[in-house]
Amino acid sequence: RSIDYLTTLPWDGYAIGGSLGNGRDELRELLDWMMPLFNIGERSSKCRHLLGIADVESVHNAVERGVDTMDSSYPTKLGRCGTLMTKNGLIRIKQGKHSKSHGMKIDEDCECSTCSHYDRSYLRHLFKANEPVALQLATVHNLHYMNTLMSELRQQILSGKI
Repeated sequence: RSIDYLTTLPWDGYAIGGSLGNGRDELRELLDWMMPLFNIGERSSKCRHLLGIADVESVHNAVERGVDTMDSSYPTKLGRCGTLMTKNGLIRIKQGKHSKSHGMKIDEDCECSTCSHYDRSYLRHLFKANEPVALQLATVHNLHYMNTLMSELRQQILSGKI
């Protein structure tokens, strides 16, 4: 009933948020149920925005189910805690194994300014020395990673793969 009522109001789009299940599986099930309701009549021409979701799996699930936009502090929070997003999963840069990673980029294919100028070993050193610039460099990398991911998803949508 809530969707039926809200979609009668003269808004430019719909925000989906709040408590959306207990984990990715419940979020996916909720979106499986909810998103078709936004595709009825004029509702389908309006933007569907998902609040606070940005881990990679949830982003894929949301886009594949018709969510148009989303926002989250996830990439910046991860960066500030020393966790870096890569195509191969998360890297916890403070771990000792990165102390000898001289010359190793965070993500081999990444072209962000952090990866272009600094290696894993140096970034680990900055975090261990509590240098504030470490937080900025990790955040720059994570935001670039998310922008690249969204660009790739956009291309998949335009080519009909999603």
